[in-house]
Amino acid sequence: MQSPSVKTIIRYIRGIIYYEIFIALASSLVVFRSNSKTAMFPLLFAFAAISCLSLMLHTMKAAAKGDTQRYPYGTGRMENLSAIILALMLAAGAMVPLTQGIRSFYAVSPPPVAMGWALALLLVSALGNGMQAYGAKRLGGREGNAPVIASLYHCYHAGCIRNAFSCAIIGLLMSMKGGNPIFMSRLDSAASVIMGIYVLYRFTPQILRNFRSLADFPISEKQQLQIMAVLAKYFDAYKMPGHIFTTNKGRTTVLEIELAFPADLPLQKLIEIEARMRSDFELLFTDCIFRIIPLVHSNTPRVGSPDDAHDTLLSC
Repeated sequence: MQSPSVKTIIRYIRGIIYYEIFIALASSLVVFRSNSKTAMFPLLFAFAAISCLSLMLHTMKAAAKGDTQRYPYGTGRMENLSAIILALMLAAGAMVPLTQGIRSFYAVSPPPVAMGWALALLLVSALGNGMQAYGAKRLGGREGNAPVIASLYHCYHAGCIRNAFSCAIIGLLMSMKGGNPIFMSRLDSAASVIMGIYVLYRFTPQILRNFRSLADFPISEKQQLQIMAVLAKYFDAYKMPGHIFTTNKGRTTVLEIELAFPADLPLQKLIEIEARMRSDFELLFTDCIFRIIPLVHSNTPRVGSPDDAHDTLLSC
């Protein structure tokens, strides 16, 4: 059953999606009317946010339902995927206004730009981002500052400051030489180049970090030997090893090891053995997730594979 907290967060994310759809439509109109490359950035951010937030909304609904059949390992990977989609769309999309801005900046006769439209769009976007940040802050105070809400707060807070600062600089320059069409075109080109470089600087590292977190990489031979050394250290605590499941998710090493124990082993003893082994693995690997998959050791052979002759799943 959904808790009120999850329902509130889902309703808030749905409201943000509606806001971003409005910004996308408004940005499209401004880009068409003003020929401004700077106005493409709110449009780019809006489309990226709609994609990311839609996947985030799907993730929240799945987490609220607790569907262990469809999501047996949780929804953490979907969060990484949404972050990759956002960063990829922004980094790739920023190349369009960035390259156009560079070309227009050095053009002998740059195309005319109605910079006032772009300034109005940035102002509306700054106000909208400020409202979304305020809403996230209030919601975080009521709902215990959930990670999703905290992330949205920082995102929209930074967007509000960025757009407000851009409005101030562009407005100041327009007040000085707003009647010069060549100057206005150069101003639009310079603003698009600066914002393009900012987007690449801000989001390209996120692509790499989230990709490493999302992808599974095999462990090294050195790590394999370290794992076997720990298993040998605790060999007296279990009867025999089973399968060893390992992977590297970015900087995190994930270990799941099947170990066979006597059928009468107390559960508390198993927990103590797992805790001691986890401590040893955490000394070897900076960031490690470890758990034992317990098996029941039987001395009575059964019909089946060689593994089945010794091991069955332990039901606790």
